[in-house]
Amino acid sequence: MNTMLNALLPFRSAALIAAMFTVLPAHGANDLTCTISGASEVSATGTLDPLAGGKNYYETVAGAEFIVQRDSGQMMGRFVNNTGWKITVIDTGSAQASYKVLSVRKSGRVQSQFFEVRVQDKGDRKPFVLVAAEVLHGTCTM
Repeated sequence: MNTMLNALLPFRSAALIAAMFTVLPAHGANDLTCTISGASEVSATGTLDPLAGGKNYYETVAGAEFIVQRDSGQMMGRFVNNTGWKITVIDTGSAQASYKVLSVRKSGRVQSQFFEVRVQDKGDRKPFVLVAAEVLHGTCTM
């Protein structure tokens, strides 16, 4: 019986490793790791107000991270995810221009999100803003 288990062990290990890679997003050398500092919403009077506890699940958004694959514009994380959306990288970013992505989803109603990172800013941390139903902001590292 032990001989059979030992023979199957490499297959179990391979299956476990494959499962790990399907759950965790790949992080390439050119990808951005972004940390959310806060979330806001536009009020009825047109001001930008921080989302406060009790409004929705964004009350715990500060400190959450997500990954952006710069080549495709794919965003993956707990609060930010555009899987299944039509993604357009508008600007790949440079020393003079921000990296910009527009994501659109049509599922009964049209939803969109605009993401911009000021990759041209000096320093390791680059500020970002993501505008959707709410406005998320924070910093990204490359």
